[in-house]
Amino acid sequence: MKVFYKILLVLGVSIGLVTALYFMQPGPKKNGFKRNAIKGMLLTAQTDLKYNYWYIDSLSEDSIYLGNYVAVLAAFSCDYDFRDSSYRRLPYPDSSRQKLEMLKQRVLKQINPGKDKFKTDGFLSRNEPAGRLIYTYYYRNAFVCLDTGMRVLYTARMIDTNSVAKIKTAIYRANGKKVRTMATPPVPVNKRGYIDGDYFYNQSALAADDEDLAGFMRPPSVIDVYRLSNGKYSHSIYLPWYGDGTLISFGVRGNRLVAVYGRDMVIYQLTGKED
Repeated sequence: MKVFYKILLVLGVSIGLVTALYFMQPGPKKNGFKRNAIKGMLLTAQTDLKYNYWYIDSLSEDSIYLGNYVAVLAAFSCDYDFRDSSYRRLPYPDSSRQKLEMLKQRVLKQINPGKDKFKTDGFLSRNEPAGRLIYTYYYRNAFVCLDTGMRVLYTARMIDTNSVAKIKTAIYRANGKKVRTMATPPVPVNKRGYIDGDYFYNQSALAADDEDLAGFMRPPSVIDVYRLSNGKYSHSIYLPWYGDGTLISFGVRGNRLVAVYGRDMVIYQLTGKED
């Protein structure tokens, strides 16, 4: 019986310690900001693209044009009702992504000459009709707006408070040379962006203080919208879960938002904005 009571005592103490540690752990980390939501959005059309790895290359007034990350000779186009669509095989790879990457490197040299390439890594969005380029940092809350002549117009802050890139680097030797690389996985702040009309649309990787962190680890995907004229925050769009839930690419044209989830493409009508 003494052994039995000792076992019960050990179990009781163990359960008590685990419970105490659970309640002593710090609460969810706050990111120091809140969002203004869009008034409403309506799903108007969806289609199965049959294959994966599609991305939105461009949107015109009447048509959607897609490229493919893997099948570089493949192209897809359709109207916004998906009534007129076609798959094509290009005679040579679409060079738009390569041109955008080359343009990105030019922009980086202009705005961050000689600085840490890891901490300044990001993505470039462009709008040819507006003559604007926006370079957005992956790991901190900032973006730079330039004209097509590479003249910096302004630098703006996102609504979150992550002003310092959370990156750790390390150096190792390979073939007798020192190579600098990431020591730990970086913490992303921004994922991808798009420019349309008077707005810059940025997909954020961070939850606001009034959002459920557990739910934020799954869609809805959140797109924060900034005014192109001065970089000020306007409102946010919450894209609901669809298909496999992973937002691969998005674009905006007027009051339409086109989103690619895996091999599904969905079109939403934006019905109002908090401005």
